[in-house]
Amino acid sequence: MSPARKRYVPDLVADMAECDANYIRLLRLFPRIDEEDSREFGVKGTTEDGVIVTLRISERCRYTTMLTMTVDSEENKPWVRWPSLEIRVYHDTKSAEVTRVERHRNLKHRYPLLNPEMFQPDEKSQINRYLGELLTFCIEHGHALAPLDEYLPVR
Repeated sequence: MSPARKRYVPDLVADMAECDANYIRLLRLFPRIDEEDSREFGVKGTTEDGVIVTLRISERCRYTTMLTMTVDSEENKPWVRWPSLEIRVYHDTKSAEVTRVERHRNLKHRYPLLNPEMFQPDEKSQINRYLGELLTFCIEHGHALAPLDEYLPVR
């Protein structure tokens, strides 16, 4: 007889800290989030192949902004597929969380071990950590696609 599995309990403090850090990371990549409708930049990895990251605003409200983050390969490689993320940015609490991954919307904080979607018990936490890792990678390895003088104010 196997011992009973312990039920997964979300670490809400760590989850909120990750979402707060994601807000800061996102604003480093998209500082004019209140003024611009999209932001696009390139990222080079350890190989010569690069990707283009697009942050596109889909909805603006007084305290929240919804945006979609997509990553497209510069080379057409069908075996590499980046997930599309929908991110809700809470400006009043300075936090950002993933609300949709591809077609999966409204992720729960906890899933049973066996579920139809085959999600991990801590799927929502993992997705927000993935966003943090992706944003950090973009900050460290990202580059402008256009000359920087296009981003400078006109005198």
